[in-house]
Amino acid sequence: MSGWRESRYFQLVVSQARDFAVWPIGRRPPAGWRAMPFAGTIQACGRQVAELTGVARAGDPTRSLATDVSLVGLLRKAAGEQPDAPALCVGDLRLSYRRLWESIDDVADRLVAAGAGPGRRVAVVGERAEDLVAAALAVLAAGASCVLCVGSRPDAAVREAQPELVLTPAGAATPGGWPVVRQRWRSVTGAFWQANGRTEESLAVPAGDEPGPSLVVPLADGAVGVVWRGSQLSWLAGACGLPPSGHGDRVSVPASTGPLVGVVAATRALLTGAELLLPAGQAPGAGARDDETAGPARWSLRIDRNAGRADEMELFGFAETSMMAAVVPGGEVLTPLPQHRWHVLDAGFGPVPAGEVGELFLAGPMLAVGYLDRPELTLARFLPDPLGAPEGSRMFRTGCRARCLPGHGFALVEGED
Repeated sequence: MSGWRESRYFQLVVSQARDFAVWPIGRRPPAGWRAMPFAGTIQACGRQVAELTGVARAGDPTRSLATDVSLVGLLRKAAGEQPDAPALCVGDLRLSYRRLWESIDDVADRLVAAGAGPGRRVAVVGERAEDLVAAALAVLAAGASCVLCVGSRPDAAVREAQPELVLTPAGAATPGGWPVVRQRWRSVTGAFWQANGRTEESLAVPAGDEPGPSLVVPLADGAVGVVWRGSQLSWLAGACGLPPSGHGDRVSVPASTGPLVGVVAATRALLTGAELLLPAGQAPGAGARDDETAGPARWSLRIDRNAGRADEMELFGFAETSMMAAVVPGGEVLTPLPQHRWHVLDAGFGPVPAGEVGELFLAGPMLAVGYLDRPELTLARFLPDPLGAPEGSRMFRTGCRARCLPGHGFALVEGED
């Protein structure tokens, strides 16, 4: 489909922000990127990146996933501004910001005592959305990286991530390899949860300059995780293109939504002081096929205003773009959200004329870090942006064909060369 796949050897390039990528040999790297003294296949470049960043499990498992730790601070700020306002509503359960964060802080302390902290991975396995939201926030508050293992194959995601702790509802089946219950507590719904570890000894939290919390969300088969950084999620608090929300508003998503949309809705609501409305009894991912997160997704978000009116919009995105990239105002034309960039490129990574078809690339603040412990896959899908601003930015290769439309929009196409 493009010159990228036809090429066999690449040069390794690096940005000032220490993002690594590959670029075809013989082509000058885009602005903001410089070539490194290493070239080879995607596989060889991936091994080199793993060695440089410590992605391999033999070293520091998460050093390359350093994130902006302001996410937890912003969440606490939103809660502190209105402690008695409703934060989470599921059926008959309604929690205030104060009650939600009291529970989160309690669980975070327990996780730290069990060995969670910077540089550690904690997997969260469960079915009730409200428990998953609270557990994930507790992991982030403890400074650890949270790996959401939900969907039809959570065991595969746990085995792939190899976390230090696995959080599950008490009595639920725990993946083999984490047999010891280190902590046990009552969740916000009243159900008991526990933290399972490998051994009875608590893990020593690594000292030194360690990365802050990040969120790892599942892809299609449960064995590939996309890393969402803290700064990426914090961006949802501002003018990210979603309808504005605030105190007294209620943010909700359809009952059939998958877990990734739920993460976006929860972050948006809790960062802006709104109330998160979750469908009662809805397991994350219920009604969604395993392959839905592997490609483009369309989903809707509704905000009921305190003043009585409601705003609803249909969005388009990928797991690699925080499930957001464009809005679908009607028909098949997609309009990029503010601060988002899109390119329809030809085989030489040049823009195609209006009306022509090429491959769709997406860029902007919503872009994920990459894939957990998959440097080769990350290098193949996250490339230097030759048309990007600022310099040194990256773009995500969607694998979708699109038509470049006059003005600021594009349309996906199928079955065209």
